[in-house]
This record gives sequence, structure tokens and C-alpha cells, in this order.
Amino acid sequence: MAVFAVFVFVTMLFVAGMAIDMMRYESERVRMQGATDRAVLAASAVRPNAPESLTPRQIAEGYLAAGGLDPATYDGRIDVQDSGTGRQVTVAPQSRMPTLMMHMLGINELDMSTPARAVEALGDPPDIEVVMVLDVSGSMSWMTSNGLNRIANLRIAARDLVEELFVDTEPGQMAVTLVPYDSWVLPPPGFINNFSALPTNNTGACIDFNDWGSITNTLDSVVTRHSCNTHHWRQIRPYLASAEAAMPYIDDLLASTTTSIDLGIRWGAAFFDPDIRPAIQQQIDNGAVDPMFAGRPYDWDEENIIRVMVVMTDGENCCFGRWDSRSPNRQTQDAQTVEVCQALRQRDVLIYAVAFEAPQAGINLMEQCASSQNHFFNTTGEGIAEVFRGIGSHIQRQRLRLTL
Repeated sequence: MAVFAVFVFVTMLFVAGMAIDMMRYESERVRMQGATDRAVLAASAVRPNAPESLTPRQIAEGYLAAGGLDPATYDGRIDVQDSGTGRQVTVAPQSRMPTLMMHMLGINELDMSTPARAVEALGDPPDIEVVMVLDVSGSMSWMTSNGLNRIANLRIAARDLVEELFVDTEPGQMAVTLVPYDSWVLPPPGFINNFSALPTNNTGACIDFNDWGSITNTLDSVVTRHSCNTHHWRQIRPYLASAEAAMPYIDDLLASTTTSIDLGIRWGAAFFDPDIRPAIQQQIDNGAVDPMFAGRPYDWDEENIIRVMVVMTDGENCCFGRWDSRSPNRQTQDAQTVEVCQALRQRDVLIYAVAFEAPQAGINLMEQCASSQNHFFNTTGEGIAEVFRGIGSHIQRQRLRLTL
């Protein structure tokens, strides 16, 4: 028994050491990616933003150095292409992180690459529509290593992201929609009455979707109606026109019940679908949405539009009470989630997916949902604030576009 106990203890230490190596790796990758993104955004700016003596390459090198990157990581990996209509800057730093415990498996170093490319074209800046799909399930009340619970860390991170999104933007150029989700998603008052196939057998305020393979013609979707909690903080807040407008709703977010990632993402996708214009116009008429957003969402083929979804979870698909005893299992919900994410990516929607102290099933799902590996983040504690700030640096403002 003593030998067995020693073996188990050593194994536990080894597994814990591997986890520490992976957390160190992810933290360093996020830091490097943020520095890379800021470098390409600054260097690609065609408008004057630095002394004329500095070339785009020198600007990029300055930002990378300020971000703490060793020159060896980006030497020879900065590409600048100028044309008569704009500028494209690509930076692809590469680094290696020595491991603490994984060397026992023969893995002495972990390779790390954080490529980024930004393009600025002369002309009108694009309009940007951001949908934030935020987990407010009961586990978000759990404490983290920084002495705050998860929902408090999320509120701080979401505030930082929203503030950054609206820096130097003209009215109407940036729109943010908040979609809190737990077991259900609560749409704005009167919103679901615009669904053509809305069941009339009850007066529930929430709906569930029957079709998960399409994100178009949303108001014609076959849905079922359900009763749900209607506390105001659970409600979708569409087309917020400023950081000041978003802050009270972010600060009100609480945590309760279980997790329906699939339903949160499906509702988030609806706010990119031009089919819901009548429902948005209704919100404008009711005074809930600024009239500047009349005619939104834009047509899918509208030019000079950027669509972004930020989705985060601290759990996995698990929704007791959403169905009866014939309820789908987690694998079914995961498949529904992936279907929606695939449909969004096919429509060129950028998806940033964040696993926040999530179990492995949630981590895997976020990784599958993200637009690329560089759009996926696995974080803990106060690290979510850094991740959200990094996402903010990804999202195009004015005439800049990150294409990697």
C-alpha cells in the first residue's frame, strides 16, 4: 500500500506539473498574440500616426519590443506590402517555451507561433457588428484564484472589451449586442411575436429552435415555446450604440441555473440575420434601440461590413429542465453548437471562443467553434480580462482589418 500510495502521489504531481506547463504556454501565447496584433494594426495604418522617419517595419518592431518580445522571435518575420490603395502588414513571431514537467515525457520545449496580418485600405471605414454570447449559468458564481467569483471577473472583462470597441468610432459604426445565456435565452419584450410559426399553446417568454443547420430566415424557424425566468438581467440587449449604454447591462449580470451553449450561440447568430429586421424595427419603435440602427442587420452580401461573435463558457452543454425525459444528451447539444458555428464561419463571421475555467468538454467545444486556433482562448481567474482585451485588439476599428 505504501508503494502504491507513493506511485499515486508522484502521478498526481506529474499531472499537476503538466497542467502548469499548459497554463504557462497559454498565458504566454495570449501575451504574444496581443503584442503581435497591436504591432500589425499600428504598422498598417496609412494615416499619419508616427514621425515620418519611422517606417512601417520600424513601427511594428517598436510595438513588438514594447510587448516584451525578444527580437529573435520576429527577426526576418515582418512583411510589409504597400500599394496605391492601402497597406498590408504581416508579422509571424515564433518562440519556444521550456517546460517544467513535460520534459519527463521527452518534451523539453513547446513551439509557439502567433501570426497576424492587418490591412488598411483607403476609403470609408467599415461598420462592425459584435455579438457577445456570455455564460451566466450557476457555476459562474464559483470563486477563482484572484478572490473574485467568475461572474465578477466576466463583468470586468466585458467592460474592458466594450470600452475598447468604441474608442474613436463614429455613431453607428460600432454596434454591440449582449446575449446572456444559462438554461434559456430571454429575448427582448415582444421579440418572439415576430416568429411566423410561434406556437400559441402557452405564453412562455422563451423559445427553443428545431433547426440548427441554418442561420438564415430566422423568423420563419420552427420553434417551441417555453416558460423561463424573466429577470431583467437575463435579457438580450440588441444594438447598443456606446460603451456607456452597455455598462449597466454588463454590471447587472448574475449567475444561475444550467448551461445551454447551443441555444446561446443560436440566438447570437440571429442578430446577424437580416430576416430579423422587423423585430429590430419594433425595438426601435419601442425606444429600446437607437433609430440609427434602422435597417439592421445588414444584408449578408453588404460590402464593408465586419461581423464578430465573442462566445465564452465556464462549463459544458448541460441543461436539466429544458426538455422532458427524452431530452438530448450533451453530445447532441455539442453537435448543434458546432452546426451553428460552422454556418457562421461560412458567412465570414469571425468567432472568438473563450473557455473560462471550463471542463475538458467545454474546452473542446470552444476550440471547435472558434474561427481558428488563434481565435480560441483557454483561461482561468483574472486572465479572462487579458483575453478579452486581446480580443478587443483583434477587432477592426476604423479602416483596419485583421485577416489572420
